[in-house]
Amino acid sequence: AADGTVVRLDPATGRVVWRTSVDVRLSAGVGADATVAVVGTEFGDVIAVSSDGKIAWKVQVSSEVTAPPAVANGVAVVYAGDGRVFALDVKDGKTRWVYQRQSPPLIVRNSAPATVSHGGAFIGTAGGRLVALDVTNGIVGWEAAVAVPKGATELERIADVTSPPLIDGRNVCATA
Repeated sequence: AADGTVVRLDPATGRVVWRTSVDVRLSAGVGADATVAVVGTEFGDVIAVSSDGKIAWKVQVSSEVTAPPAVANGVAVVYAGDGRVFALDVKDGKTRWVYQRQSPPLIVRNSAPATVSHGGAFIGTAGGRLVALDVTNGIVGWEAAVAVPKGATELERIADVTSPPLIDGRNVCATA
């Protein structure tokens, strides 16, 4: 919840397994796997809650966390408001890699998380690009245009990817 409450539910029954507070307001939804739930704040704090409901670690990234972290393959992929993407180790919060690209002068406030699949983190960016990063080391596997910015003004040229990429086998779909 926005007030910092994090709840784990039993998927079979919907029963509350635990409820805890991270004692700070949250700016994005929860990303989780079976071992950890990860949340972010408007001040760039990333907080991991272990499967027993205790805070495992807290680190800071470059700016507000605007999208739910994507948790898979031992990392939490966190999208920061300044366009940087961080891969944090789910065990201790240490930064494994950071991806950054030049942002256009005017962008949409993005709340789309990365999608992690097939060993890659698929991320839509400002400027209409879709990027596939190796989740273990952050190396760019490929980059493609989803939309081409065009128009006479910066406002007309907004072409940001604003939803999470969808993966279907070897196909990736994104919208801008």
